[in-house]
Amino acid sequence: MKTKTNKPFLVVGKSGTGVTTKAKTLIGCKEYRIFYANDIPISDVYSWPLEIGIIIEDVHYKPDKDKILDLIYSGRNVVLTSKNKKDVSKVIIDCCQVKMAGSKNYNQIILRAKAKNSQDFKVVDDNIWAMTNAYIRMPDRDEYLSVLKTYQPPPMQILSWVVASQPKNQKLMHVSKAMLNGGDYFYPLLAYSKLGTYGNVVPPKRKSESPFPAICRKLGLRASDGYLVRDLLKNEEYSRWAAKKLDEKECKILGIKKEKRRRVSVRKDRTKKLEDF
Repeated sequence: MKTKTNKPFLVVGKSGTGVTTKAKTLIGCKEYRIFYANDIPISDVYSWPLEIGIIIEDVHYKPDKDKILDLIYSGRNVVLTSKNKKDVSKVIIDCCQVKMAGSKNYNQIILRAKAKNSQDFKVVDDNIWAMTNAYIRMPDRDEYLSVLKTYQPPPMQILSWVVASQPKNQKLMHVSKAMLNGGDYFYPLLAYSKLGTYGNVVPPKRKSESPFPAICRKLGLRASDGYLVRDLLKNEEYSRWAAKKLDEKECKILGIKKEKRRRVSVRKDRTKKLEDF
């Protein structure tokens, strides 16, 4: 169990007050992953690399308490965030050092500056449902790109929600490839993949809270090895092999193309036999 001196931080603050930014400065790792408290795709906490930190967002909303506590007590580098303190489970608070993010809303300042000669600016909440809804509803792609750059939602998570909400959007294949290849192109490609302003938010259907543990198992990996998939898929031979193992929806999430099976037409033998006469 962690002692009082090395308890993980719980950063508390409203949307736009620098909660995630503060969490990133407190994580103490060069490399880290961001998950939501109700969507932590790690099945075996002890298999998670010690050098990769974990930021767990929104622990006030339907948190996977057992998984969070396992990560804390396993000695992993963890920082938690929450919109408020009163809705966070006491058992989680007791394990953490609470830090307040502040009261200044930086996101509103950023979005107001982008709205030319107008006091009527839009503020989008930074939870994953709201970010997906903005993808569907916002008519201006540049405006949505500004929102993405401001809130910086985890690419893997926002993409899985968008794919579930717009399964016929073929442009998302290119967005998936950008996510797997890394770089700074993911958010611009996601913003410009918008088809219009129709449809509704559809959460991804998963046996667990994330599709990636199941994908990993199909590829012969541990459920917690999702962070390895990006590098493995850079190999074309591995990518083709993986496409054969996964279904079409899983391939779309990973940004790989699944070859459709060719239908073999069987010609009916029309040769008349003796008994036909």
